[in-house]
This record gives sequence, structure tokens and C-alpha cells, in this order.
Amino acid sequence: MQINLRFNKKDVRWYLLRLFSNLQFSIILLLVIASFSIIGTIIEQNKDIDFYHTHYNISDEHLTILNWKNIELFGLNHIYTTWWFLTLLFIFSLSLFICSLSRQIPSLQNARRWYFYKNPNQFKKFTGSQEIKETKIHLLASCLQKFNYHTFQQGNSIYGYKGLLGRLAPIFVHASIILLLIGSVLGLVSGFSAQEMVPSGELFRLQNIIASGKFSYIPQNFSARVNNFIIEYNQDNSISQFFSDISILNTKGKELKRSTIYVNSPLRFKGLTIYQTDWDIIAIRIKINNTDTLQIPLKQVLLPNNNKIWVGLISQDQDSQVSLILQDLKKQATLYNKSGEKIMSVNMGERYLIDNNNIAFLSIIPSTGLQIKSDPGLPIVYTSFFFLITSVSASYISYSQIWIIEKKHVFYIGGVTNRAQLTFEEELLQISIRSSKI
Repeated sequence: MQINLRFNKKDVRWYLLRLFSNLQFSIILLLVIASFSIIGTIIEQNKDIDFYHTHYNISDEHLTILNWKNIELFGLNHIYTTWWFLTLLFIFSLSLFICSLSRQIPSLQNARRWYFYKNPNQFKKFTGSQEIKETKIHLLASCLQKFNYHTFQQGNSIYGYKGLLGRLAPIFVHASIILLLIGSVLGLVSGFSAQEMVPSGELFRLQNIIASGKFSYIPQNFSARVNNFIIEYNQDNSISQFFSDISILNTKGKELKRSTIYVNSPLRFKGLTIYQTDWDIIAIRIKINNTDTLQIPLKQVLLPNNNKIWVGLISQDQDSQVSLILQDLKKQATLYNKSGEKIMSVNMGERYLIDNNNIAFLSIIPSTGLQIKSDPGLPIVYTSFFFLITSVSASYISYSQIWIIEKKHVFYIGGVTNRAQLTFEEELLQISIRSSKI
């Protein structure tokens, strides 16, 4: 019974090895992963359970498969972090790894082995094979070397190959996919993302965490300051770009790094990346009759044409109510009375007499929207892209093999290539012609 059990275990191991190294099995896995990824783009991810109750409810009239109970049961609301999806990625990576070890690497090793043909009849299977009568063996070997072939000679037989780098393309493809999956999973389980809306001149820490992996580490001593926020406008008053001047501080408030970020140009510091995402106007500072500085809060209002304005009240008194409206950060505002009639336009940094009050409009307080991300798997993902680019470049290199034998003062030349067959046949013809002319 012990012997049979051992044989059964051995059979299972060989069966799994053949299964994982099977190309069709890998393709099926890839299609399954792609199908669940498509479902993940259709169903909103990482929403509150109330969202799925509302949008994927179960009615008495019809029972849909895609309801909130099934979504919660199978984890379709967070597909990319479920155990079964990560298991599929692991099995797919393992399949590619085993395929590389059992098929691709042995194929590369076989490509480096040299062997010779002995019978002219073996050249009948080659397309474009040639027969040369007036030449010598060393002249043919010299021609092959001029065409960048690595040649081996044994008596009156020659074997040559070139383009071995082209055989590396499948291995690079497998390596790039495996690294991409490893980097992506590492980012999911150990990375985090935070969103902060920070007024200009204020400090911020990592507080509003919107996503984090099970093994993520959020630095508690991280501190930064938004020194300034500005917007550049085009001539038609549309926004050209917005910039945030940010300083990274240590626990004692000393500046460690300072950089101005904008869209597609983030700040990177010790594994953290700070992106510019949004902006807002939260308040305006004024001074009435040389008293203490007041901060008037502003509320954003979205107009029907998708334009934004910011509205605030300078005076809460119904009899002398004054509303302030900002359209942008160009340091100009418009004042309206309680009837909605325009009083005047004011500029920041200037004083105005309004209802017998001397009001100085000091400054606008903008806030910048920042996204702080940590993704430890990002370097691995970039490495996978390098391997992928290398594989694409290597795939254009033809791997060619040529055999030459001499029988009764006649040289037979033929070979095979994995791509560009017509070019290869022309190359065989050129080798035959040049070796005859030398």
C-alpha cells in the first residue's frame, strides 16, 4: 500500500507539472482572469454596502443573478483583493514559471547545441536549399561569418546559427507577465492611498486614508506643508495648469525636501508619491474698519454650464446683507446686495467704502487637492515593462540555422528560420554566389 501511495503521489505531481506547463491551460486561466477583470470594471468597486443595496436590489418581479447578496457573497465589490482572484493570479504565474523552466529554457539550450547533417537527402526538406560546385569549405565558412553566423565545422560539414537573442523573446514575455503580477499584487496588499484637501499655508498629515492593503504601513510621523497654491490661466480664462508648492518636514519642523508639483509631475519622497488632483477656494480674508481680520467662508456652486463660482456673505444682517462672488483665483470679486443687484467689483489688496464701512479685501484662501500614494510594487511593475519592451524588440530578430555538407565535390547548403523566410532564402542565395566568386 505504501508503494502504491508513493506511485500515486508521483503520478499526481507529474500530472500537475504537465497541466501547469500546458499552453492551453495558461490561456484558459488568462481568459478567466480577464473575464473577472471585466466584471470588476462593470460593477463599482469598494463602495459602501448601502450603494449596492440601492443599485443592485432584489425585487419581487424578477430575481437577478447580479444582486447585492451575490455581490457581497462572492466579493464582486472588491474583486481584485479577493482570495480567489489572487489565487488565480498565483496559479497563472506558477504556470508561466513552470512553462519557462520546462519548455522555453530547454528550447533555448537546444538552440545553442550544434549538430551536423551527413546525407544530402536531408536538404530536400529545406526551402531554398542550394547546390554549389565551384567553391571550398573554408570559403563557405568565411561567407557565413560575414553574414554574422556562429559557425562550427566537423570535417566537410558546417553548422551555423545566428539570432539566438530572438529565442529569448518568449522567456522575456513570461518574465514580464510574472513580474507585472507580482508587482501589482504587492501594491494591492502593502500599498495605500490617501486624499487630502489642504488650504494654502497649512500643514497636513496622512489622515484621510481611502484605500489600504492588509499589510500596508502608514507612516505616522509624516508631515508636510503647502507653501503656496497658484493657477495659470489661458487668454480665454480657461485653466492652463495649477501648481502646489509643497515642503516635506521632519518631526522638528525642519524642511527635508521642497518641490512644486502639478498634474503629471508629482513629488516623490521615501516611497511616497504626492499627486496634484484638484483645487478649491475655501475662504476670503477681509478687515472691516481696521478691526481684527475676518475669514469669510465660501461655498462652491456649480452652474448649469459646468462652470464654478464661490459664494460668501460679508454681512449676515438682512437689512445690509452683502454677498460676495468669486469666479476664479485672479484676485477679483463681485459684490451684490440682498436684492441680487451688483454693487461693485473689488480687487484683493485694496480698500473700499461699503455701507459706511471701510472694508479691506486682503487675500483669497485656496486649497489644493492632493493624493498621497505608496506602492511598493511599482519598481517591479516598471521592471516588467522593461522586460516586455525587450521581448518585443527581441521578437523581431530572426533565429536562423544553416547546414552545409560536401559530397563528391558538391556542396549542399540549406537551413531554416523562424521568420522572414523570403529574406532568409535570399541570404542563402547570396552566400552561394559570394562563395563561388571568391
